[in-house]
Amino acid sequence: MRGICIRLVGNKKREEFSPEKIKKVYISGGRMGDIIVKTPMLEALSKLNSDLKIDIEVIKGGESLVENIPYINEVIIGDSYTKKNRISRIIDSLAFSIKNRKKYDLYFDFTNNCRFLHILSLKILASKYLIGPHRLEKFKIKKDELTIFDRYVDVDKDAHAVDINMDFLEPLGLKEESKKYKLYLGQNEEKFKDYFDRSRINIVVNHRASTEKRSFNCDELKEILIKLSKVDSKVSVYLATMPNEYKTLKNIVDELKIENVQLLMKTDTVGEFAGIIKYCDIVVSVDTGVIHIASVYDKPIVGVYPLSENSYKLFAPRSSKYEIVRGKKDGYTIEGFSIDEIIEKTRKIIREKSEV
Repeated sequence: MRGICIRLVGNKKREEFSPEKIKKVYISGGRMGDIIVKTPMLEALSKLNSDLKIDIEVIKGGESLVENIPYINEVIIGDSYTKKNRISRIIDSLAFSIKNRKKYDLYFDFTNNCRFLHILSLKILASKYLIGPHRLEKFKIKKDELTIFDRYVDVDKDAHAVDINMDFLEPLGLKEESKKYKLYLGQNEEKFKDYFDRSRINIVVNHRASTEKRSFNCDELKEILIKLSKVDSKVSVYLATMPNEYKTLKNIVDELKIENVQLLMKTDTVGEFAGIIKYCDIVVSVDTGVIHIASVYDKPIVGVYPLSENSYKLFAPRSSKYEIVRGKKDGYTIEGFSIDEIIEKTRKIIREKSEV
């Protein structure tokens, strides 16, 4: 029965696919890291035609990363889906489709599910063209059977997120485009160029990921700061912070009483934070959007990732120089990672920088 219902809403008479007719596009940007890995896609898409308008939805807090992009028409602020249950997400999706029915010429569906309510929301949205990956084969529905999709995309499960995003543009004739990250920071572009002492090796440490299991705990963070402060006589270590953690982290830094360890200034936006990262020398971070910000500016990175290959392959750094430390436990966690390995790989980067 579900298969019959999905076929009823998931099929349409396809129009001739004409990219030159596309004038308004919707992109789901997501969180900080998701936004940055989509910047090559956005840049390439802007070349489709001269009067193209791109609307992008970002999770609250990510707007400063896209509001200065010259070819973005509207920035839509959304709520994090990770904080909502499945029913709430379905209701939001249907409400979005009703509100924006026939508003867009092109919509990208980055999921591969074949659920009735998801396909129904795409049907209600009624974008002129819909591009998405092949569907999971369920309810006897073949992966490319639903004609609601004007073009299907082959997604390599081992590919980096940037490469996957760029594959979505091939049906539009956009090939061989740059895959380099790019941010437009507006007033923050050069605001912090004198923030760091250029005679020092300035290391920014980010301990916080979207979950506790992928973040450094308090004891781990203290040990990392202490050991990083000793890797070289010219090192200055800066601990990155979010506004809601500022007091807690300030107490940690104050308790350590290490001259070359300090708290990074409190920033109001992610755009400000990116403006600071632009001028540091090395970034040590857990697997999160901070690694992608560092990659924008080709900063050497020591990234701490879960053991899972899937996480690493999808969101590996894009800097020309980086080192990876892995957790030792299965699952989406960095549990069991080696602090000494972080220190040794940071020391290796410093040594290689000095030899250039």
